[in-house]
Amino acid sequence: MKIKKIHFIGIGGIGMSSLAFFLNEKFTLTGSDIGLSPIIKKLRKLGVDINIGHSTKNINNQDLIIYSSAINKSNVELVEAKKRNITTISRGKALGEFTKNKKNICITGTHGKSTSTSFISQILINSGKDINAFLGAIDKKLKTNFIHGKSNINVIEADESDNSFNYLKPELSLITNIDYDHMDFYRSKEKLYEAFQAFIKKTTKCVVLNFDCKNIQKNLKGLKSKKITTFGYQNKKCDYYFTENILGSLELYHGKRKVGEIFTNLEGLHNHYNLIGAIIVCIKLGISFKKISKSTNKILTPKRRFENIFKSNNFEIYDDYAHHPSAISSLRKMLNKKRDLCKNYLIFQPHRYTRFKESYSDFIKEICQWENVIVTDIYSAHESKKSKISSKEFVKRVLKKKKINIQYIGEFDKIIDKMYLKYKKNKNKIKLITIGAGDVNKIGYRLKNIIKESKERAR
Repeated sequence: MKIKKIHFIGIGGIGMSSLAFFLNEKFTLTGSDIGLSPIIKKLRKLGVDINIGHSTKNINNQDLIIYSSAINKSNVELVEAKKRNITTISRGKALGEFTKNKKNICITGTHGKSTSTSFISQILINSGKDINAFLGAIDKKLKTNFIHGKSNINVIEADESDNSFNYLKPELSLITNIDYDHMDFYRSKEKLYEAFQAFIKKTTKCVVLNFDCKNIQKNLKGLKSKKITTFGYQNKKCDYYFTENILGSLELYHGKRKVGEIFTNLEGLHNHYNLIGAIIVCIKLGISFKKISKSTNKILTPKRRFENIFKSNNFEIYDDYAHHPSAISSLRKMLNKKRDLCKNYLIFQPHRYTRFKESYSDFIKEICQWENVIVTDIYSAHESKKSKISSKEFVKRVLKKKKINIQYIGEFDKIIDKMYLKYKKNKNKIKLITIGAGDVNKIGYRLKNIIKESKERAR
C-alpha cells in the first residue's frame, strides 16, 4: 500500500513533532493533541491540519497512524483507527522505518543525549555539512527541534526509555552514560543493559562510549571490539581523554598525542563530557579538528539546560531539565564550582510517580545537599497515581535526615509570591533554579513577568 496521508496522535511532543517536520514535505499530515503549543503553531503554519483534543472524527481516510509513547491504548483515535483497519505504529518504530537505509548518527544515554545531539548538529552545520537533525529539545539558535537538510545524513536523538532506540539503524552511535531510569519499563537492570547491548550490536561502524560511566564499564560486553571508541576525563586508559585548564579551556588527547585545545563557554563537567563526546563523533565523521575547534566557543546548550530566564543585579532565575538524582547532582556541582557567593534556591518538581518512587532514597540523599529547597507536587506525565508517595511526605523524610531549609508548596502562585518577596526584600544575591521535566519552568517565566511589570509601574 502506498502511503499518502499520515495522522499523528500526540503531535505536539518533542519527538513526534520532529518526525512530523521531517515527513511534512513528502506526505499529507494531520494531527491531534490535548493542548496548543508553539510547536503546534509552527506545524500549522507549514500546513499541517491539527485538532486540539482527541476525537474519533479526527480519524477518516488516513493510510497510517503514528502515535506517541504517551498515548494510552484506550485513546479514542487509536481505537477508531484499529476499528477501521488503518495501520498504527509507534513514533519510535516510524522513525526507524523512515530513516532506514540512511547514514544515521544516533545519540543515546540516560543523561546528556539531547545536549550531545544538539552539539553534534551545531558542529556539523558550522563545518558546512548538510544534515537532518532530530533533537530532543529546542535548539536555542534555530528555535526548533528539527533541522531540515537535503542529504541522507540524519543526526538522531535515540530514546532509550522504552527500548525504541533499537528500531533505529545507526552507522555511528554515541552512548553518553547509563543510569537506572525507566525501570517501570525495563523491570530489571539486566533488561536495561541488554537493550544497550543490542543498540551497540546494531551500530554498523563505530560506537563512542563515555568510559568514565561505571555502569558502562561493568555491565556492557565486547568493549574491546574494534568498533568501540572510548573517552573519559583524565582517563589515560581511554582511546581519547580530556583535561580541564584553569582558564576554562579543555585539552583533548588521542593516546599520547595531543589533538588540540578546545575553547568553550560551557560550564560544568557534565557539559564538557557532552562536548567531548560530540567532538569525537565529528572526528569519526571526517571533520578536521581545525574546523571543529572553530565551532566550540559558539556552541549553545538547548533550552531548559541551565537556561537563564531573568537577570538583575541581585536576582537571577534559571531553569534546568534535571529530573534524576544524578542530573541534579551534576547541576549542584556546577553551581558550587562558581563560588560566586550566591544564595541558591531550588524549586524541585518531581517527575512521574514511578521515577520518584524507584529513586526515592537517592532523591532524598541529593536534596539534602542543597540549602534552600521548595518541593512542588509530582508532575504525573499522564501516569495514574499507584502509590502513596507524595511531595509533602518527601519533605518530611528529607528533614528527618538533615535539617535544611526545605518546604512543600503545591501551588505555583504561592511559590511565585514567596520568591517575589525574596526579590523585593533580599539584599544578597539570589539564584532561583527551577528543575524538572514537567511544567515547573512556568514559575520562572511568570515571576520574570511580575518583576518586569513592577519595574514598569515604578517608573
